[in-house]
Amino acid sequence: MERVRITKLLIAIIKREFEDAYIELFQKNGVHILFGSLCSGTAQQKALDYLGIEKSEKAIVQTVVPGALARRLIQKMVSEMGIDMPGNGIALTIPLESVGGSAGMKYLLEGKMMQEEQTMNKNELPYSLVMAITERGNADVVMDAARSVGAGGGTVIHAKGTGCDYVTKFFGISIADEKDIVYIVAKKRDKDAIMKAIMQRTGTQSKYRTAVFSLPVESVAGLHSVMED
Repeated sequence: MERVRITKLLIAIIKREFEDAYIELFQKNGVHILFGSLCSGTAQQKALDYLGIEKSEKAIVQTVVPGALARRLIQKMVSEMGIDMPGNGIALTIPLESVGGSAGMKYLLEGKMMQEEQTMNKNELPYSLVMAITERGNADVVMDAARSVGAGGGTVIHAKGTGCDYVTKFFGISIADEKDIVYIVAKKRDKDAIMKAIMQRTGTQSKYRTAVFSLPVESVAGLHSVMED
């Protein structure tokens, strides 16, 4: 494995009509490799009706960048794109632990050299990204379970995985079927309760067959419900 020095996965979940503007912002600031997908939010209809707004379609843009660039991009998304305004979106960074070989690192970063040593302590990171992979159409049930213990909103990506017979037999689910992937950003102290609620109601032994895991999130912009004061 290639040693990682302050390298981040940067994820921005935004309104779909802003996708081109965010991609342009990233490219203008030296990002060459971007991954984009269409997705949708999980706000409950009664909340939307109360606010008098329509359910909006989302886009998710992901890239791997050096830590210093990740910080600059977060700042620019706040100052230039207004991502910290309610309803505009959310951006977060996740520190990478390793990358498979120098060729993989070169591909992800376009040959950029990282100058800072990795000093991450996962116990000090205040946020978590809970990811639940469930059968297509079950995202609302997963979110209901998460909300029952205080989770806010989430983002749903419709996907189709590729798996082998071993994975199917081990987990008891078909990875190759169409799936919903639910992203929930939460404070670290709430993460265990959210994951437990999802597993108890929709876990792999239930009819919903949901697998859930979490990743440490280093910084968040634009999601006031989880941001520390």
